[in-house]
Amino acid sequence: MSWKTHLQLSDLSPPERIEMICSGCGHVTKIHPGDPLIDTHGHLYLDELERRARCRRSALKGRAGGCGTAMRLLLCSNAETHAFQAGIA
Repeated sequence: MSWKTHLQLSDLSPPERIEMICSGCGHVTKIHPGDPLIDTHGHLYLDELERRARCRRSALKGRAGGCGTAMRLLLCSNAETHAFQAGIA
C-alpha cells in the first residue's frame, strides 16, 4: 500500500499539482486536480490515474501517436521551503 492508493483527486486542494513523468522519454507534464482532461469528477484514486496515464509526446522517434510509455506520478506543492534558522546555543 502506498500513499497513492489512499488519495483521490478530490482530496487534493486547488493549488496542488500533479506532475507526470514519462519513464520512457522523460517528458514532464503538470496537471491540476480539476483539469477538464481528467473527467472523473474527483472519484479516481491516484494509483488508478498513474496506471491509466500514457505519454502523449508527439514526434518522438518518428511515432505520430506519441511515446505511449507509462508515466510516473509525483505530487507537487506550492508550499515554500524555509532554511534552518536556529543553531545550537
